[in-house]
Amino acid sequence: MTTTAKARTKKATPPAKSRMRGEIVDAMRGLHKVGAVSGEELEKTTLRMLGKDALPKVEPMSPAEIAAMRARTGISQAVLAGFMNVAVNTVSQWERGERQPTGAALKLLNVVKHNGLDALR
Repeated sequence: MTTTAKARTKKATPPAKSRMRGEIVDAMRGLHKVGAVSGEELEKTTLRMLGKDALPKVEPMSPAEIAAMRARTGISQAVLAGFMNVAVNTVSQWERGERQPTGAALKLLNVVKHNGLDALR
């Protein structure tokens, strides 16, 4: 595949499109305020409408960051594993760098990092 073909296959969201999506959401909120759109219709915002860029970004965490976050909260690996519904060995492997947390586990680690362990209660 040529460089030009690669560039065409990976499209970036143009700034105008992102701005337009934001304006659509703002307009829907305005219509809801005046009663022209129901709360149910307002809540039905789709990913296609907002675009993937509207989703919150989940930052990867290094083994040192995971261990430091756990130490800051004052909990053992077993307690963190229990809150996250993973094996104690999994938390240990994350902290040693043998595995990287992904998906829901990474999201939960970020929630604890930013909001504390009480966010998972």
